[in-house]
Amino acid sequence: MRKALSAVSTALFVFVLLWLQPGFVQAANPVVHVSAKPAWLSTVKPYDKKPPARTVQNGYFYALIERQVNVEQHADYNHIIRDIVSGAGIQNGSQISVSFEPSFERVDFHEIIVWRNNKPINKLNASAFKVLADEQELSSFIYQGSYSALYILTDIRKGDRIEYSYTVTGSNPIFANKFMGNFYFQSHQPIAHQYTALIAADKRALNIKTFNAVPKAVITQAAGLKKYEWEAFMVAAGTYEDKQPAWYNSFPYVQVSEYSNWNEVAKWALSINPVITKFTGELADEVAQLKKQSGNSKEKYFRNAVKAVQDEVRYMGIEIGEYSHRANNPAKVFAQRYGDCKDKALLLTSLLRANGIDAWMVLVNTSMRGRVDQYLPTANAFNHAVVTAVVDGKQVWVDATIAYQRGSGTDIYFPPYGKGLILKDGTHALTTIPVKTGGKMELTETYNVMDAVTPATLTVYTAYTGSEADYMRDKLASSSMAETEKTYIDYYAKIYPKIESTDSVTVTDDEQENKIVTIESYKIPDFFKKDSVEGGYVRGFYANYISDQLSEINSRLKTPVSVNYPYNIDYSIKVNLPGGWSIDASHTDIERDAYRLNTSTSADGDMLTLNYKFSYLQDHIPVNKLDEYRKDVKKISDDELAYTFTYNPGNETKPLNLKPMRVNMYMVLCITLLGIVIAVGGVLIYRRETPGIVFSFGSGFEPLGGWLILILVVFFFITIAGFFSLFSEGYFDLDKWNKYGTAALSNQNKTLITIKAIGHIILTGYSIFCLILFLNRRDILPKYIIGFFISVVVVNAVTYIVSSSTLPDKNVYNDLIFSIVMGAICIPYFIKSHRVKYTFIVPQPANNYSYEMRGADAFPANKEQQ
Repeated sequence: MRKALSAVSTALFVFVLLWLQPGFVQAANPVVHVSAKPAWLSTVKPYDKKPPARTVQNGYFYALIERQVNVEQHADYNHIIRDIVSGAGIQNGSQISVSFEPSFERVDFHEIIVWRNNKPINKLNASAFKVLADEQELSSFIYQGSYSALYILTDIRKGDRIEYSYTVTGSNPIFANKFMGNFYFQSHQPIAHQYTALIAADKRALNIKTFNAVPKAVITQAAGLKKYEWEAFMVAAGTYEDKQPAWYNSFPYVQVSEYSNWNEVAKWALSINPVITKFTGELADEVAQLKKQSGNSKEKYFRNAVKAVQDEVRYMGIEIGEYSHRANNPAKVFAQRYGDCKDKALLLTSLLRANGIDAWMVLVNTSMRGRVDQYLPTANAFNHAVVTAVVDGKQVWVDATIAYQRGSGTDIYFPPYGKGLILKDGTHALTTIPVKTGGKMELTETYNVMDAVTPATLTVYTAYTGSEADYMRDKLASSSMAETEKTYIDYYAKIYPKIESTDSVTVTDDEQENKIVTIESYKIPDFFKKDSVEGGYVRGFYANYISDQLSEINSRLKTPVSVNYPYNIDYSIKVNLPGGWSIDASHTDIERDAYRLNTSTSADGDMLTLNYKFSYLQDHIPVNKLDEYRKDVKKISDDELAYTFTYNPGNETKPLNLKPMRVNMYMVLCITLLGIVIAVGGVLIYRRETPGIVFSFGSGFEPLGGWLILILVVFFFITIAGFFSLFSEGYFDLDKWNKYGTAALSNQNKTLITIKAIGHIILTGYSIFCLILFLNRRDILPKYIIGFFISVVVVNAVTYIVSSSTLPDKNVYNDLIFSIVMGAICIPYFIKSHRVKYTFIVPQPANNYSYEMRGADAFPANKEQQ
């Protein structure tokens, strides 16, 4: 939870600040060196095969990725060869970028060659490099002092091969010559040849752990050095799904660590981040003030110390060199009033210790969370620092980077970080962090409706508790009230374009209970829409707050899906309308391991209440539950979140008239007109006279039989199923149609429904036409039935393409595959079969033939029966 600063002001602040840091002037002028390749390199055998062209992405592939790491030389050598195979490759693969931190690393380039027609063109020119600050975490208020050596190649053409090599030398002194690192064996691009080597003194006790399908290592020893070699060929491109959890990694890689256990890691981290016990200056004054405010209460002191560090010391990290892992002195952090996570954690730990509260820094991994124990013990296993303390015998966990946390005593929200390494003597293992109940949002929209024409009023009451209150408090502090009010009304304006605010948003904050309440007031002209189909007026609602939390995922996804955990909402829509409601109460419950939904509909006098309770219970949907989740999302989106009612002012006893399904006249009209066109077209085609001579048939005539009987039965069922699907799919349900007009769902979904309905009527009409031709053994049947199978594939393909970007449905994909298989079987049969050729021979008009033989060879009696 960090206050937002503009990019310009942040950059200026960091620039001025860094000039005050020791060693910044030297780090501000990083350069790229040119040198020969290191003498210690192993020779890599050449390999000239290429991956299949269909697997190449972005227009290029890696002919070679070679990496050799010499631990004793602190050197990381890389040799890359890219093959440009298209214009896209020229765009995407014609620049070189190497990241390094000049405070302790040096970059040497050894070669940059463009091979064209097997002839080398030397491109290495030190002055052509642009060395740019690449502070990727600056938007998160972290400055690491990292740079990128950027080289933009000129005159690159299709078919060129770009070869370059470089070495990054140096290691962060904070690790005291301990080695750790990860070696990956897959990229987002295909790799024809991959070679990785790790060289270290045989006296180093390196621990190695493999993840996923890693090539087998070849280990050799010579001259006091041990070499690990991994080699792979034709490595397919790896994929990353946008919705997969941060902890999920399907790429093969090896982790190497010189730490033998977590105790070593804890001792190292504790040695560079000692808790201070003597206070001077402003920090001493702060401790005295906190003690005075808290009296003899440890709880009050704890709460006041947490508030001081979270709210008065802003988040900003200068993590150059050893300060990537070493915290700044707490007195310095408090005086400058900024620090990163470890700075704030050490400051809070020191403040708590100052009043006799046992407290320790804790290292956690916000991405891996509880899965951090999958790693070998290593200093690089963590990306965040928090605090744990024992207050009046109760262990409490605190994230000092979360601002505006309120409440009383030790009741404070802590994110589900899973496991952590407590930095204290005697730590030998990771500690499981208890799960703290998250917050909750209770939201009630109350609509007061007088009649069909008077503007309705809307009051929105929202209560935030626990972590939701912490988040909202920070959000409100970061935005002006005018900006907040604009955001709120813009949300409802997507649903009610003419909505007007009738009062300012009111905010009440009960810090003791950690509860924030906001109240919004609006007026909605044209609340109802005139129902031109059945008279009266219509209004629909859609639970967008629930829909926004549901991930629509395609049927091909094979990775876990990340969800917004923890999330807990109690959302109600209330409509107060004079005259009462003619409905039956109903409810739906969906209970899964990862999520829970409870909905209910009820009425009490003039008040209709729609209630939706939704929670995510874990941070992801497992792969083996994806199909269940897809079905639930479709059911929830289609059936549970939409509610539409009609209002008939003339009916005094029952002003509200609810019906199971109202007819979508737009779709009825569309389907009717299309059905008429198909029927007329079918009749005209059927009556078209068969060109050519008069036909005459005798003993060579083949009756319906063989495989044709089975196809006829299948066609009959296809026709019946197509007819009934027009109604079972809900194409004519106006309520289902109206829900796609809400803000949460795109009009593309209306397009999809229309396409599916049109496809169904076309295929149903076409199948009826083919069935008639079949039963009458018309001569044109083979041609038109082939067209039918092709049409099924086309309709299913179009439906699949549109649904992939709107309402992904595994059934649509299955239908497409089935239609392709059916077409592949049936089309050749109707083209080549002798039975087809001598069965479907009746022309138009039917009197254009006779049953007389026209010679012994006209229709041989012993034709092959197919």
